[in-house]
Amino acid sequence: MRLLLVQPPLTQLNTPYPGTAYLARFLGEKGVDVSQRDLGIELVHSLFSREGLSQVFEEMEAQEELPEPAWRALALADAHLAAVGPAMRFLQGRDSSVAHRILHTAFLPVGPRLERADLEGFGPLSAQDAARHLATLYLADLADLVTACVEPGFGLARYQHHLALSPAPFGPLWERLQGTSLVDQHLDALIQSLPLDAPIGLSVPFPGNLYGALRIGRALKARGATVWMGGGYVNTELREVTEPRLWECVDALSFDDGEGPILALLEHHNGGADHRHRTLTQAGWHQAQVQRPPMTSAAHYGDLDLSLYLDLLDTLNPAHRLWSEGRWNKLTLAHGCYWKRCAFCDVSLDYIGRYEPARIEMLLDQMEELVEETGVSGFHLVDEAAPPKGLRDLALGILDRGLSVTFWGNIRFEKAFTPDLCRLLSAAGMVAVTGGLEVASDRLLERMAKGVTVEQVARCAQAFSQAGVMVHAYLMYGFPTQTEQETVDSMELVRQLFAAGLLDSAFWHRFTLTRHAPVHADPAKFGVVIPKYNPGFGAGDVPHLDPQGGNHDRFDAVLPLALESWLRRRDLDRPVHTWFDKRQAPTTEPPDRIAKALLAPQPRGQRLLWIGGGVWEEEGSLVVHNVDGASNIPLNDPDLAEWLSEVIEAASPGQDPLSVQDALAAWDGAPLMAKGALEAAGELGLLQV
Repeated sequence: MRLLLVQPPLTQLNTPYPGTAYLARFLGEKGVDVSQRDLGIELVHSLFSREGLSQVFEEMEAQEELPEPAWRALALADAHLAAVGPAMRFLQGRDSSVAHRILHTAFLPVGPRLERADLEGFGPLSAQDAARHLATLYLADLADLVTACVEPGFGLARYQHHLALSPAPFGPLWERLQGTSLVDQHLDALIQSLPLDAPIGLSVPFPGNLYGALRIGRALKARGATVWMGGGYVNTELREVTEPRLWECVDALSFDDGEGPILALLEHHNGGADHRHRTLTQAGWHQAQVQRPPMTSAAHYGDLDLSLYLDLLDTLNPAHRLWSEGRWNKLTLAHGCYWKRCAFCDVSLDYIGRYEPARIEMLLDQMEELVEETGVSGFHLVDEAAPPKGLRDLALGILDRGLSVTFWGNIRFEKAFTPDLCRLLSAAGMVAVTGGLEVASDRLLERMAKGVTVEQVARCAQAFSQAGVMVHAYLMYGFPTQTEQETVDSMELVRQLFAAGLLDSAFWHRFTLTRHAPVHADPAKFGVVIPKYNPGFGAGDVPHLDPQGGNHDRFDAVLPLALESWLRRRDLDRPVHTWFDKRQAPTTEPPDRIAKALLAPQPRGQRLLWIGGGVWEEEGSLVVHNVDGASNIPLNDPDLAEWLSEVIEAASPGQDPLSVQDALAAWDGAPLMAKGALEAAGELGLLQV
């Protein structure tokens, strides 16, 4: 059996979106010959080349009216044609010498974004980063030029996404498919290069991929190909689709995890039994009862050309840089969410509601395989929320095997993340976490069944921060019944978290009601009114009214403005109500609420684990040599020094687990002496996890 998996334009430009790569691993292990293509990154290279840009300028020259920046770009067409190739090669990491021209000569034609470039955050030794930032802004200027003059629906990370935002009717999508813009011409040429000797699977994770997928599918079906479509957008938006014109673009839709449905479709396509399940075709639903395959825990990139991806630097926000800068191998600790109660989340769908942890030993094997395959030792854990125990076991396995890797991912701000556990994760290679604080209001956190308190979030963020792990918080406003005062108070607590150094980054988004969330299942319980509306083609998001809540519109501009300032460590003492143009009552939160939360004692685990360096016994002390220097543990009793040295050796990675109780039981002297020695060693690397 053979299959071609295609990622339609456009998603990230720095690393492959993992949907097809996860399927490739699963299907490859089942004996399927799988190929992969990312037409998003290929489209960008086709368009932003000397030839592609020449076509853009030709189309601009035929227009009588252009925005002012476009006239300037047209006047500098020759300079653009000379610069675009080297700039793209530089962003690929293929030609570092271009950095000197970008920084020190008039090489990149200046557009609106490049004109506003601020290199204040780059020091004299950050020349490559500064040049990458300027090259990224230059590429964004070119993309803006295409959007303004050639194709309004184009963006560097999405294509025609406005046509797919739910509730989205199919008519505008279908009408747009009948036309052909210059960008479409480049995409059509790439479609022509796809082989037709196997079925083709299209992955549609976001609204910005749907138009490209339908265009690809329609063209391929016209040439006689079999086309299937799945992915996050299909799972959430198209579960009840009835549009007959869809079948001119695809033969089947795959829901939930793609592994089982695609394998069943392949078997049926190749003349086997009809085990199609969780799939929709023109003939209707196929819901056969078959055994669900186990989760796929790691991507496999196979024949994807990883050299095409661009190392962008479009922001100085440290968390956003993780998303857009550099390549990350994709890994999953657990399918679904172990909490799965949040009222705003798609908990009724399989990708959230079915929790299945990976086998850690297999995951470690796959990490080693991916490092060897890709040459990249960085991993992005794509879990909905990585479980604390799974992270702990992963970190222990990394240390036991002596792996040198870097990883980051999404978590819940759990009390299970103790300071010692966070130090363990940091020692194993964790560099950042992202997590949902949502609304910093205990009333609303309880109402949305978030399972955390503001104080708990603060202590968890402190544990990670003190371990050197960057912390990014997802924030929400406009949750049903949220008052304007509660939004201001939430804003104040976020300010306090930044002022205390507990957050490195954050992002505010406005509440969206989805049809798969508990709020939609029982709107009256949450004070929500759902007006009559036409669900359209894409029907995941639902319009709603919040009669008990405040005017959420007035926060749309203020919240990101204040947040941007706090990210730059500015205005951290400014009263939050002064960010508003109109009169706004001050916060009701005490100014030291977060500071007081950090005074509470933190729990500790029972397993001892040594993450420090080499230990030498000297008269009256132990000398610990860590990578940042040597430190002494003063111990006046030689027997105590010998005991502690043996404890450290027994607690080293790769040894059998050693509990605090067993370690203390091996000491014949006064218990307080041993406990004091353990505490002293704890500061230098003896953890209790």
